[in-house]
Amino acid sequence: MVSTRNHPDNFPPPSPSKVLARSSPSPKKAWAHTPSNFTLTWLAVSLPLVAWDTGYVLLRPYSMTGGSLHSPIFEPYALYATVDYVYGVPAYNAANGFTSAQGTMNLVESIFYGYYLWIVYAYSRSSNEEGRGAPKPGIAGWLGEAKVVENGMGGLATLIGFTAAVMTVSKTVLYWLKEYYSGFDNIGHNDISSLILLWIIPNGAWLVFPSYMIYVFGQEILQGLAIASGSLSTESNATVEKDD
Repeated sequence: MVSTRNHPDNFPPPSPSKVLARSSPSPKKAWAHTPSNFTLTWLAVSLPLVAWDTGYVLLRPYSMTGGSLHSPIFEPYALYATVDYVYGVPAYNAANGFTSAQGTMNLVESIFYGYYLWIVYAYSRSSNEEGRGAPKPGIAGWLGEAKVVENGMGGLATLIGFTAAVMTVSKTVLYWLKEYYSGFDNIGHNDISSLILLWIIPNGAWLVFPSYMIYVFGQEILQGLAIASGSLSTESNATVEKDD
């Protein structure tokens, strides 16, 4: 007869660590809002300028030349009002409502941006990694580094910042289109050098930088939706964050 080896009636159960290792999927990398210091610096510079502009517009005629509030805060607008008649006497005397309307929208946008900045500085942690969409820290230094806002507050900050940037670009494009379709009624009297230096470059900044914010924040929103739907793996999520 052929002998067989004896086995215990029951095999020992596998260790819990091995079960977990086989059954638990690898955790996904958490999504976070990562604004660069480049973006935050733009907002820190632009918001006081927008507040100044809004003050001039909504305080007319007191903020205009000869008004009780004109000097010293609004003195530079004595020149700008001769470049862009929307800010000058012709528009005010004609009761042109566009000037005050866009000033009111500036106020709304500023509230949105202010709330965004409050969330970032109240709920963020600093990181020396590259901010999303920013120049590499090795090139831009501190401007390329990031803040990191995680969880729900990161999502709220991204949504508010994206909304405000869309408002800014839309209003600025409308401002330019208004001039085009009116035959450049308010700026057509300027020579080309004055127009470029005093109108196109200053107003163009509010097209370029908010458009950059729309692109970067839009990428974050799409990435968050992809992670939530399960269509973005941990590996691809890490790759996207590294490449942005």
